[in-house]
Amino acid sequence: MTDQLVKGLDILILSTQDWDYSPTRKHHFARKFAENGNRVLYVEQQMHWLGWLVDLPAQHIRSWRWLLGPREVEPHLWVYTLPIVLPFFQMWAAINWLNNLILLPIIRWQLRRLGFSEPVLWTYTPHSADFVGRLGARAAVYSCVDDFASAKGLVNPRAISRMEQRLIRSVNLLIVTSQALYDSKKEGARRVILIPNGMDVEHFSKAADTSLPVAGEISHLPHPIVGYVGRINYWIDTELLGRIAREHPEWSVVLVGPVDQLADMRPLRGLPNVHITGRVPYDTVPDFMRAFDLCVNPYVLDGVAQHASPLKLYEYIASGKPIVSVDMPAARQFDGLIEISSNADEFSSLVDRLLEQPNSNAAQRMAAAREHTWQSRFEDASRALAEVLAH
Repeated sequence: MTDQLVKGLDILILSTQDWDYSPTRKHHFARKFAENGNRVLYVEQQMHWLGWLVDLPAQHIRSWRWLLGPREVEPHLWVYTLPIVLPFFQMWAAINWLNNLILLPIIRWQLRRLGFSEPVLWTYTPHSADFVGRLGARAAVYSCVDDFASAKGLVNPRAISRMEQRLIRSVNLLIVTSQALYDSKKEGARRVILIPNGMDVEHFSKAADTSLPVAGEISHLPHPIVGYVGRINYWIDTELLGRIAREHPEWSVVLVGPVDQLADMRPLRGLPNVHITGRVPYDTVPDFMRAFDLCVNPYVLDGVAQHASPLKLYEYIASGKPIVSVDMPAARQFDGLIEISSNADEFSSLVDRLLEQPNSNAAQRMAAAREHTWQSRFEDASRALAEVLAH
């Protein structure tokens, strides 16, 4: 096995998130590739016309930004916004094929603009098989971070599964983030490797530094504060959060993150002790977490939870705060660091109990966090790619 990290490559990343989204695995890996001597073109998510119209005030620039070409956001790292595509491409393969047919020459155009030669195609999109073998890439990697067939919205599970299987069979390397994804996606893959998510340890450990101020937006709230960090979408059990708030009106329940249109917010309406901040700058997230007395991971237990590797679990651990999670595979891997509930009653009881006792495991959690850095995850992925390129 080679110990060398890849350098001197041109890397084309097809992402499912925009660059200005709160940093995830996609952003961290793009930066790491660029920092380690590669040139990177990060292509933002495909947005269809229906989604664009719904979010028009924030996305109006998208209708023409694609004409401007890649923009350099950091040394050796460019970001490109795709033109708006036809809707329903995750429901019907024919529409996805048509969108890809339109996008293919546009992506080629951007590669030429940057002078990219024989790039590595690194895709996070399960519907991108049409690009494999058509961009002059020396290798193709599919990094699967979610079970897209379990997603809600304009998604046909059977159609997206067929698209994804076609992609898996065509790439040189499949990378997955959880054991459940490994078990469900490995069939047909030439090579598959499990590389879990990680964390920015230095960033989130700032939440434990009591000498720093807490975020002003929540500094006035009464304690204890039960906190959640992350996107609020349909996979978050808002009924469970609402129950905690109703049972303990003297507590504060703080949710830090954007609210998606598919999220069911009805259980939280009218609760004066529930505070939703919306999206906050990434740099300030530890300031909010510093005010938390306890962190929660309230996933709805479905196909999404079964396959997910939530970044928030890693970030909570780095903060040293006590953590209560629903019983999902990603939480079980941190046995001893996270309290896991088997049902809603136990979840509420665990929150109550942990808030009444000293946080004795903070140092243990923060020490364990250093075993899950983004640097170590990137090195594993880079070595796997180097092996593919060596053959």
